[in-house]
Amino acid sequence: MNEKVKLKGHESFSIREGWLTKGLFEVKNNSKVFSRKDLNDLFGMGTNMVKSLKYWLQVSGLIQDKEKSEYILSKLGELIYKYDPYMEDIFSLYFLHINIVRNTEKALIWNMFFNKCNLKCFSKKDLQEQIQYLLDSENLEYNEKILTDELSVLLKTYMIDENNDTPENNFSCPLSDLKLIKRNSKDNYSKEKSQMNNLNELIVYYLILENASEDNINIDNILKDNNSAGKLLNLDKVMLNEYLDLLKKEDLITINRTAGLNMVYINKRMNLEEIFEEYFGKE
Repeated sequence: MNEKVKLKGHESFSIREGWLTKGLFEVKNNSKVFSRKDLNDLFGMGTNMVKSLKYWLQVSGLIQDKEKSEYILSKLGELIYKYDPYMEDIFSLYFLHINIVRNTEKALIWNMFFNKCNLKCFSKKDLQEQIQYLLDSENLEYNEKILTDELSVLLKTYMIDENNDTPENNFSCPLSDLKLIKRNSKDNYSKEKSQMNNLNELIVYYLILENASEDNINIDNILKDNNSAGKLLNLDKVMLNEYLDLLKKEDLITINRTAGLNMVYINKRMNLEEIFEEYFGKE
């Protein structure tokens, strides 16, 4: 029997402004908050929205299981709670994006879209056909109609739908600030490169550390490996090399481009806490 893909944990809602901050504070104050009977009143939202909020807190890596029906802030959750609890800095949003895409258990379609989907410009039909091809090639079972809804939520996560005139759905996801997907026309979309003025080099550095099993890694691997900086941030080779040069100037890495080596050597390994302290400490 084929393995069935888990879809619609988000209850068809993308992240809404203020949701994650509210969840962050409530979980920090009470690890059993999601067991409360007055949950809907507490969050000021319906049952399905509360389920969606819990899903996004988990899939973005802000909270983690403690015991049955108990949750605590993760290391990332604690850092964002300390430095940017209202998630006003795009630096924090990139880490949420990274965790969502890397979560193959709860967000497999997100992972496939950024890592394996080779479409640059596409319609919803094009996207669905390619994702279905990828799922079929891995012998994964899914429902086509539910997959269509999953892809709609994925698109809404990363773009502002200026043509949406339905008040119930006219809520931009904070991750739309990353501008990784652009709507070009009614049914034409494109993957967009991260913007230099938005993407701090420490985020690229973090992904290099995450993907390098040793203290060196080939530039092609940084660009093309699953969950690499190139894949997760939609970087091309020119842009990636600009970031590598920035990291070299900061003495975090050494680059060897001679004799076709194209190797990056890690001079210093900073953990997540040090990376956040380095970034927010400079502000």
